[in-house]
Amino acid sequence: MNTKQRKTVVLTIIDGLGIRADKQGNGFALAKTPNFDNLFANYPNSLIQASGEFVGLPAGQMGNSEVGHLTIGAGFVVYTGISIINNALETKSFFKNEKFIKAFENSIKTNTPLQIIGLLSPGGVHSHEEHLFALIDFASQYGVEKLNVHVLGDGRDVAPSSILSSIEKLEAKLSQKPGYKIASIAGRFYSMDRDKMFDRVELGYKAICGESAKTFVNVKDYINEQYSNQITDEFFMPAINSEILNSDFLTDNNSVIFFNFRPDRARQLSHLILGTNLYDFQPKKAIKTNVFVSMMKYEGIDCDIAFEEMKVNYPLGRVISEAGLSQLRLAETQKYAHVTFFMDGGVELELDKAKRILVDSLKVESYADAPQMSAVEITNTLIEQGGQYDLVIMNFANPDMVGHTGNLQSTIKACEVLDAQIGRIVKWVEDNGYTLFITADHGNAELTEDENNKPSTKHTSFPVMLITTDKNLKLENGSLAQIAPTILDYLGLDKHPDMNQNSLIIKK
Repeated sequence: MNTKQRKTVVLTIIDGLGIRADKQGNGFALAKTPNFDNLFANYPNSLIQASGEFVGLPAGQMGNSEVGHLTIGAGFVVYTGISIINNALETKSFFKNEKFIKAFENSIKTNTPLQIIGLLSPGGVHSHEEHLFALIDFASQYGVEKLNVHVLGDGRDVAPSSILSSIEKLEAKLSQKPGYKIASIAGRFYSMDRDKMFDRVELGYKAICGESAKTFVNVKDYINEQYSNQITDEFFMPAINSEILNSDFLTDNNSVIFFNFRPDRARQLSHLILGTNLYDFQPKKAIKTNVFVSMMKYEGIDCDIAFEEMKVNYPLGRVISEAGLSQLRLAETQKYAHVTFFMDGGVELELDKAKRILVDSLKVESYADAPQMSAVEITNTLIEQGGQYDLVIMNFANPDMVGHTGNLQSTIKACEVLDAQIGRIVKWVEDNGYTLFITADHGNAELTEDENNKPSTKHTSFPVMLITTDKNLKLENGSLAQIAPTILDYLGLDKHPDMNQNSLIIKK
């Protein structure tokens, strides 16, 4: 029986679930979701913008998990990697960046190729190809004569087999100097793992170092060969350019620029290149670079940073802690960093009366084969341990991670599993005197197949939900930046002055 006197809240963030009316290819709308149906019909709810300028991205740019959680926690619009770098390009300060110049000068001094690594994609989630093209122009203008690009295939934040158009643009850029080449290619499945699958990452690392069982002379021919074997951009087997001397691949004394601005999927490969102690795994081949430049800060990686991020000094969790309240963060491995590190402003905060619980993600090749993920275990953990906290912030990864597979039937199943857990949580909060707020960080599962019935694996720019189980409330439409002020308003706490957004609770 509930004996609580003060308000307590469970904030449930559903990863990758937007609201889209059309049922075509809509994993959420096609799923049987009696609990969500009940919530939408009988409880206060509104629509929340989670993309573009509402989360510090360029207009029309789809949201993502990192900026979504960052914005939810911040209470204001945080201009992140892509916007900061785009602004530097617009003001031309990009072409005066001292970190890039340091890398260029080392390459010139040592007469070694500048090694540029990153996701070749217009997706704008982890990187943007225009940033790479600008780097090539800058290097050429500065006098760098030898430059290798190590291409990472996307196929996840963009269409699964769409890299050829980007390759053509890249080859046109590289044609300005004879020493500018595509040196290697690998799918992000290998080189951008974030779940400590170092057997995969080392294959990508070896290709950058000139070691691979697969080779190519013409990278477009290699890509088409992969396509003929039903291997899409994300899963390209690492391969190297056989016309490049082994000594011109990544080796001691080189300069490296990793042009991914999002850190979470860049850290493991960076760790292998730098040989730092961030992870226990050490590569069989160790190298010593002279200069390593990351586009933005990669937490735990000691290197030069090209662009400084906006600071979030007083995120939701800190305000809660300084008010003397307790909190729990709960998620499975795939999204644990998002409800902790990113929710806290992109730093590791030590907060009083705060506990973090990590539920292990399943070790599977594809979440299409395990759409339930660890959702049941997450709910069990809430029910077993959540009742001692004033605020619980939790994440369900299913719609996003399964949506990324482009498998509609598996995405439908993921949404049905999620719905069952939401039903359990609604009962628990009502039995234990909590109020539930449900939102999402960005869209994905609501568009798993396109109009041609082809898989869509990328995020979307559709709005997301905000639902509360407190029937006395009325919510207005808004954006993710208003979630923290809303939670604080509901708990009767003042928001920090940095939080320049308003609560979504309509005052009577």
